[in-house]
Amino acid sequence: MLRLSFHWGRVTTRVMKPFFILFFFILQVPFAFATTQETNDLFDQLFEKHALVMLLLDPDTGEIKAANPAASDFYGYSQQTLTQMNIASINALPPDAVAEERKLAELENRNYFVFSHILSDGTTKTVRVSSIPIIYRDEPTLFSIITDISDYRATQASLWHYQNRLEQMVAQQTEQIATQKNHQLIITSLIIIVLGAGLATMWFVLTKSRRTEYELQLERKRLDEIIRGTHVGTWEWHIPSGELVINERWAEILGYQKHELIPASFETWKKLCHSEDFARASKEIDAAFSDSNPFYECEFRMLHKDGFWVWILAKGKVMEWDRDHNPIRMAGTHQDINETKRLYLQFEHMAHTDTLTGALNRVAFKQRADIVLAQARQQGAHFALLFIDLDGFKKINDTYGHDAGDSVLVETTKRMGQSIRNSDTLARLGGDEFAVILEYTSHSEDAARVAEKIISSLNQPFAIDDQQHAHLSASIGIACYPDHGESVEQLLNCSDAAMYYAKKSLKGGTYAVCDPDNHATTNNNRGKQSL
Repeated sequence: MLRLSFHWGRVTTRVMKPFFILFFFILQVPFAFATTQETNDLFDQLFEKHALVMLLLDPDTGEIKAANPAASDFYGYSQQTLTQMNIASINALPPDAVAEERKLAELENRNYFVFSHILSDGTTKTVRVSSIPIIYRDEPTLFSIITDISDYRATQASLWHYQNRLEQMVAQQTEQIATQKNHQLIITSLIIIVLGAGLATMWFVLTKSRRTEYELQLERKRLDEIIRGTHVGTWEWHIPSGELVINERWAEILGYQKHELIPASFETWKKLCHSEDFARASKEIDAAFSDSNPFYECEFRMLHKDGFWVWILAKGKVMEWDRDHNPIRMAGTHQDINETKRLYLQFEHMAHTDTLTGALNRVAFKQRADIVLAQARQQGAHFALLFIDLDGFKKINDTYGHDAGDSVLVETTKRMGQSIRNSDTLARLGGDEFAVILEYTSHSEDAARVAEKIISSLNQPFAIDDQQHAHLSASIGIACYPDHGESVEQLLNCSDAAMYYAKKSLKGGTYAVCDPDNHATTNNNRGKQSL
C-alpha cells in the first residue's frame, strides 16, 4: 500500500514548483475511498507518465529503485541502467560537500537541496532536489523530484553581476567627475602657463565621462531586460529613510498597479505582510544586516488587493554600508509561489494523514507525541496516552466486506474524535489500532473517564445499510507521563500491554491502566485486576 508518510527524523520537506502539476492530478482522486491496489496503480501511472524527473531511492543505501521515463530522458541512461546505479554516482559533489549542502539547507531553513548531477554524456546540471519519504508497496522509499535550475542559477548570477557592475560604473563616474573638477581648478590656476595642456585634459575627461554615461545606460537596459525575462518583482530599500522602490511586477503580484502603491516605503510592505510571518521575515532581514547570512531569503504571505493571501519568496542582499558598517541600501526580488505553496501544504497534510479516516497517521502521531513530551518536560506537566484496539472489527470485515469495514473505521474515527477535546490528538496507527494523547491530564482517573466515553460511543450500532447494523467495541490501555514512562516508547509499550490485558484477560469492551509495578487496574464495573 502507498502511504505518503514522513520517515521519522530523516528528511525535511518543503515546497517545490514541480509539485504543482503532479499533485494537481493527485488531488482530483478520492483517496479516502480508494483500495490499496487502486492507490498503488494510481501512483505507478503518475510516476511513469509524468513529465517531471522522478526517482524512487532506497533511503539507507541511496540505490535507485525506480526511475520514470522523464528521468531516463534527462540523465541519458535507460530506466534499467538507472535502477542499477546509486544516486551517489550521479551526484558530482563529494560526500563532504553533500553533507555541507544539507547543513546549509537546514541553516537557511530551506526545504530542498541544490546539487550538481552528472549526465551520461559527462555534462553537469545544477538541480534542485525535493525529497520526501513514503511507504511504497510496504517498503520505506525516498520519493525524489529533480528540477533542472541551471538556467535559473545563471540568470540569478547575471542579475547580481549587472547590479554590481552598475554600482562600479556609478562609483567610477563619480570619481571621474571629482577628478574633472580638480583638473579644472588646476587649469584655472595655471591657464597662462599650460593653456594648451589644460584644454586637452578637459576634453579627454569630458569625452570619457560621456562614454561612461552611455555604457551605464546600456547596462541599465540589459539589467531591465533580464529582470523582465525572469518575471519577478524587484525592490530597492533605502534603509535610513524607509523609502521602497518597486517595479510593476512587484505590485502586479498583489493585484495592484504600480501607481496605486507609490510612494512606497517599508511601512507599505509591513502593512501588507501577514502578522504571523512578519516577525520571521524581520529576523531574516536582521541576519542580513549583521552579516551572519549575507543573502536574505524568506517565504511569507502578503495581502492581495482582492482580500486573499499570496505566498511570496523574497530574496535580497545589502548592497551598501556606511563607514560604521550600518546598512544603507538593500535590494532584491519577490517571486509569486502562491499556487505551489498551496498545493504543497495540501500534500504535506496528506503525508501526515491516514487516507481512509482523516486521522493522523503513525509517523505524524510519533512527531506529535515527541512535541507533547518535550513540552511536558519543560513545563513539569502531565499527559496520558491511550492505546485503542477495536473488538469485533475482523468479524465485520469478514461478514459484510471490506467496503463496509472501511465505512465502520471512518465512523469509528468520527465518534472517537467527538469523545475527546480539540486540544487532544487522535491517530490511526494501522488496521484497527488507534491512539489518543490527552494533554494536561494529571490523573489516570481523568484518562479513564475519556476511555469510558470512547467505549460507550463505540457500543452504539453501526449502520451497514438501511436494514443491517454491526456491533463492535474497544479495548483500551492507559499510560500516564511521567508515572508509567519517561519516553514515548515506554508509554506506548506500557499502554499496549494494558490494552492487551483488557482484551485477553477481561474479554474486551473495557480499559486497563498500567501502574509502575507492571499491573493494570480496570474500570469500576470490572473491579481491580492484575496483569
